[in-house]
Amino acid sequence: MKNSMGIIAIMAILFMVAGCATMSKEDCLLTDWYEIGRLDGRQGKARTAFQGRAKACLEHGINADRQAYYQGHDLGMQYYCTEQKGFELGQQGLAYKSVCPLQLEPNFRAGYDQGIQSFCSGHKGFELGSQGQAYRYVCPPEFEPEFRAGWESGREIYDYESKVASLQNQLGNFERKINKKEKELYAATLTDEQRTKIRAELRTLDMKFRDASHELLYLENHPPEVQTY
Repeated sequence: MKNSMGIIAIMAILFMVAGCATMSKEDCLLTDWYEIGRLDGRQGKARTAFQGRAKACLEHGINADRQAYYQGHDLGMQYYCTEQKGFELGQQGLAYKSVCPLQLEPNFRAGYDQGIQSFCSGHKGFELGSQGQAYRYVCPPEFEPEFRAGWESGREIYDYESKVASLQNQLGNFERKINKKEKELYAATLTDEQRTKIRAELRTLDMKFRDASHELLYLENHPPEVQTY
């Protein structure tokens, strides 16, 4: 029985940490608010996350244990608010969020500043742009120009390759439609009016095929001249 209750309590915690809003009354009664606070703190979530956690249980008339949550959250913050964690977040190009207590903020910030400097390079900007990722407005002013230049060069390549791929797909679609219409044209049951209509459709498809072919040929012969990083 105790094991079953323990499993239910663990599941309740997992539901809450995952942001699940469908908490049962039993889940709320068994929830360890200290542990939820600790896990939220370890993930760098602000104390204000408590409000969202508690809302589902309030709908069942059960008050969440704010004090226990805050105690657990403070402990979790000690794990999260380290120089190493700050560096990891900066290196990933994530926006800085002031969630750490005052006594832990300096080391976390120092690590983040080093990480964001590593991220905000022309090479990283180029990598993100060439993958079609959105621009990241996270770089300090002194690193912004190089990062932006890299991203714009990468984005130009991404747009070029996307256009080429789109034209190749169009040509494939036109070719399939043309083949289908040509088969329809020689069906024995067609009337003269139907044949005339199909021939007109074939002329339109042929023109579209030629236009797309010319555009693709031009692009292939005029690739973007961009600086790589």
